[in-house]
Amino acid sequence: LNNQIIDEKGNIKDLDKDQEALISFLSNEVKPKLKRFDTLKEKLNFLQTNEYYETTFLSKYNDDQIKTIYQIAYQKKFRFSTFMGAFKFYHDYALKTRDKKFYLETYKDRLSVNALYHAQGNFEIAKGLIKSLINQDFTPATPTLLNTGKKHRGEFVSCFLLEASDSLNDIARINEFSTQLSKIGGGVSINITNLRAKGESIKGIKGVCKGVVGVCKLLDHSFRYADQMG
Repeated sequence: LNNQIIDEKGNIKDLDKDQEALISFLSNEVKPKLKRFDTLKEKLNFLQTNEYYETTFLSKYNDDQIKTIYQIAYQKKFRFSTFMGAFKFYHDYALKTRDKKFYLETYKDRLSVNALYHAQGNFEIAKGLIKSLINQDFTPATPTLLNTGKKHRGEFVSCFLLEASDSLNDIARINEFSTQLSKIGGGVSINITNLRAKGESIKGIKGVCKGVVGVCKLLDHSFRYADQMG
């Protein structure tokens, strides 16, 4: 359905198909695979006991305070406005069982965890955060929204910028740094404009430089290997 929005020339022809795709995705993909719990307390106990969630941030609040934060989120009649928004969240952000068969969170759950975690036990701040988040006054950076509260996670950092100089030693150093940064959950940007182009001279010998493509392939393989368990 979503593929029917744009014709073969790239022109938008039927935006209603996006809404049909959204409804179909939520009904046929998300709803059957969303793990159900009788109470919020049962759900949070399951997520902590099975090491999906950290325990420290939740222990800073009492049960009523945690319930209030979730209630604020769920009282807001939020719905995804596009298919891609819903697909992106459930594909990349929502916590899933380790076998990837079930979703353990909704969008409102993820926001509630962010509010509780980053308020660091201050209930009033947590209430302010969840209201701002569910009203979409602001959205945390991708690593923050994705990783917050999870037992096995990367860091809350958005990106790192590295500079590669034109030497084999530095290329190896950049490759190692990039792998380590990706492992802890950081996005990595690398400036490779200092590298010599393909065919340039090395030590006075003309036409032997391999260029930047080989370096890019090396980095690509490293990032695919150290992919934050994704």
